[in-house]
Amino acid sequence: MNTFKMVKVFLTSIDSGSFTKAGEILGYTQSNLTQMMKSFEDELGIPLLIKTKKGVEPTGEAKLLIPAMRAMVAQEERFLQEADEIRGIHRGSIRIGSYVSTSSTWLPQVIGYYQKTYPEVEFNIVESGQGEMLRGLMSGDLDLALMSAPENNEVDFIPVLEDPMVVVFPPDHEFADYDYVPVEKLQDHPLIMTYREYDTDANRILLDAGLDASVRYRSKDDFAVLSMVQHGLGISILPELTLERFPGSYDYRMLDPESYRSLGIGIRSIKEAGPLARSVISYIKDNIR
Repeated sequence: MNTFKMVKVFLTSIDSGSFTKAGEILGYTQSNLTQMMKSFEDELGIPLLIKTKKGVEPTGEAKLLIPAMRAMVAQEERFLQEADEIRGIHRGSIRIGSYVSTSSTWLPQVIGYYQKTYPEVEFNIVESGQGEMLRGLMSGDLDLALMSAPENNEVDFIPVLEDPMVVVFPPDHEFADYDYVPVEKLQDHPLIMTYREYDTDANRILLDAGLDASVRYRSKDDFAVLSMVQHGLGISILPELTLERFPGSYDYRMLDPESYRSLGIGIRSIKEAGPLARSVISYIKDNIR
């Protein structure tokens, strides 16, 4: 039995959530996949999948093997990419974690370039927050992440730009008369913020100023926060990049003292990066402004 083939079948099954969807992706029938997984379980001597009403889920034993399985698939993908690169071919798949802001500003340009130049390259985009992206890189679920600089150097980070953090408010707000808004002034107004794990940069500003208690509402989505600001529910701190793709009835100013998020590319190990990951990193560094 081809162990690598079985590993790909298993991972595709749990990622898609069902044998039916996995079969559509891999070109097997549901009965084929059932038989293959049964043989794989017999070979390993442990149960791998639990059937539920919604589909299939990994067993507790299988969850312990998933990081090693993903590493195996990533290594094989890297090998094939290296061989393709030697032949002058660029193809393969890459999984990228991203903020909503970088998904709407950076990724259309990146994907457009590869779609035109290397049409066999497949992008899988996962929109999430800082904490989720760090875990995805460490577990191997993500190849790259468009994220802020990690606080504890858990992964390698390639900076791309310094994105200003700004205070956002309705157009008739008193802050419209300011050139810069003193950070201590934020405590006088209801704040709408993203969750701490999702956006460490905005929340760091509040914590450093001792204003955490003034947060009235929280959301996971930058655009949801901005929408609430436009409806007069409060003010917020958001990255300027978020505002570029969300026009509306709001105004914003830089903070005093000024604050920025270092935005760039996270990767578990730049030394172990495959040719496709290196190519995407190089393109972003050279072309994203």
